[in-house]
Amino acid sequence: MAEEAKPEEAKPVEEVEEDDAGGLDEDDTVLTLKSGGQNPKSFEVSKSDAQLSKFVTTILEGDQDATTIEIRQVPPETLAHVVEYLKHHKGKEPDPLPCPVRSIHMAQIVSDKWDATWIDGFDKKTIFEVILAANYMDIKSLLHLGCAKIATLIKQLDQKEINRIIEEEEKYRKEHGGDNDK
Repeated sequence: MAEEAKPEEAKPVEEVEEDDAGGLDEDDTVLTLKSGGQNPKSFEVSKSDAQLSKFVTTILEGDQDATTIEIRQVPPETLAHVVEYLKHHKGKEPDPLPCPVRSIHMAQIVSDKWDATWIDGFDKKTIFEVILAANYMDIKSLLHLGCAKIATLIKQLDQKEINRIIEEEEKYRKEHGGDNDK
C-alpha cells in the first residue's frame, strides 16, 4: 500500500559550522539562508537545492565562497516554507504549469502531487507571503505555483463575491491614501 508523501518541515539552525566544506561535489556544500523579521532564523540548504532561486545563484556567482546569505525581506516562517520547497525540488525546475488554469483542484494542475499537497496546506495569507518571498528570491516555479493556487481560489468565487472583494480593496486604498498606481 502506497503511503502519501508528507512534506518535510524545514527546521531553523541554531549554529552552523563553517568548516563543513568537503565532498566531491561543490554544489552539495551547505548554504545558510538567514531570514529577516523581528527574530531572524537561519536555515540550511545545499547549494544545489538553492539553485532554483536566481537571487541566491546571483549572489553565489559574485561570491563563490559565500556560506550565509541574508534574505531580510522574508520573515522566518515564510523562509521555512521556501526552504522546504527548495529541498523537495533539489535544484530541478518542475514542469511548467498550464496557463490559463483550467481546474479548481491543484492536483489536476501540477505534475508533482507533492506541490499540490504542499500548497493546499496553506491559508490565503501564507500563500500570499510565499508568493512575495518567491518573487523576491526569484524562484519562478514557486511564484507560478502560488499564483496558480490563488487562481483556483478565485475560480471558486461567483462574480458577486469577486466584485465585493474589489470594492473593499478600492475603498481601503482611498481611505489609506494607497492609490499610488497612477
